[in-house]
Amino acid sequence: MKERSHGGNIYEVMREIGWGSEKLLDFSANINPLGFPESVREVIEKNIDSIIHYPDPEQRDLKKAAASYYGVGEENVLPGNGSVELINLALETLRPSKVIIPSPAFTEYAMSAKARGIEVELLDLTKNGFMWDGDFEELLIKKMSLGSLVIVCNPNNPTGILVSSENIRALMKEAKRKGAFLLLDEAFIDFIGEHESLGREAVNYPNIIILRSLTKFFALPGLRLGFAIANRDLVSRIEKLKDPWNVNTFAAAVGREVLKDEEYIKRTREYIDRERNFLWHKLKEFDGLKPFKPSANFILVKITGNFTASYLSRELLKKGIMIRTCGDFAFLDDTYFRVAVKSREDNETLIEALKSILYGRKGG
Repeated sequence: MKERSHGGNIYEVMREIGWGSEKLLDFSANINPLGFPESVREVIEKNIDSIIHYPDPEQRDLKKAAASYYGVGEENVLPGNGSVELINLALETLRPSKVIIPSPAFTEYAMSAKARGIEVELLDLTKNGFMWDGDFEELLIKKMSLGSLVIVCNPNNPTGILVSSENIRALMKEAKRKGAFLLLDEAFIDFIGEHESLGREAVNYPNIIILRSLTKFFALPGLRLGFAIANRDLVSRIEKLKDPWNVNTFAAAVGREVLKDEEYIKRTREYIDRERNFLWHKLKEFDGLKPFKPSANFILVKITGNFTASYLSRELLKKGIMIRTCGDFAFLDDTYFRVAVKSREDNETLIEALKSILYGRKGG
């Protein structure tokens, strides 16, 4: 198992280079470039006096808002302190005989399973450009067994690629038939739209958990808020294992408000769609870089030239730009890196910096 590493660690970078965060362009964390909704500051100020009380351990109002947004019943929703807490709660609840993960994928899945002594099998997605085909689906289904857990990130992190709902539905049916479990992490599905989510269907299965996150889309990583969506009985089992006050007062208040902000949601999807296409096409123009076309708000890039992602990261950091090297992901190495989709100005700054570094190397 490779060492734990995540994007967005501006604190470590600031300690290394001695700069403040205002001087850094962080392409390593996949956060909405529009920033959090305007209502967030007002909601926090309005609820400042509430911190003298414990949060509602049931989070009834938050569940109601999430259930409305996700199109499920309130009994099908469990709020959590971000996706990582919910991943750990799912593993504690299910105690699977084995965890199977199409990879590369979010590293916390495997680390959380291994920390519990659960066997982990990673299935290599690199052979077909990270795309699921019939052979891969067949292999995944073949690996399923009674009590095993398949974890699928969709759209996947770090590849940004979306598995079709038809493929996921086939997986759901096979998991039920075999007595296996399925954890479907939809942390980035908001950038596409609710039509691609399978939360509404998952609540009819006794063995499926959907994860949703407010971190990425609503630009709230510091508040830590996500949701598990599942069958009523499964939610009840998970709920018994959680900390009593796992969602803080501000996170709950903000979550209730932002999930109703239809204008922000619409604006974000349009903005990301436009800027993702712009950045992807610009990256394609570089000799030595192969960007994979994503559905999420970030782009995985394979270096085909004679340099490494670590080198590129160091050179970009000299210009105040952070990227996410991906050598710590299973089946990837130091020829892969990931960049978030940011504002047009920031995206152009990244492209100009890459030109300076890569064309400068060629000329030197």
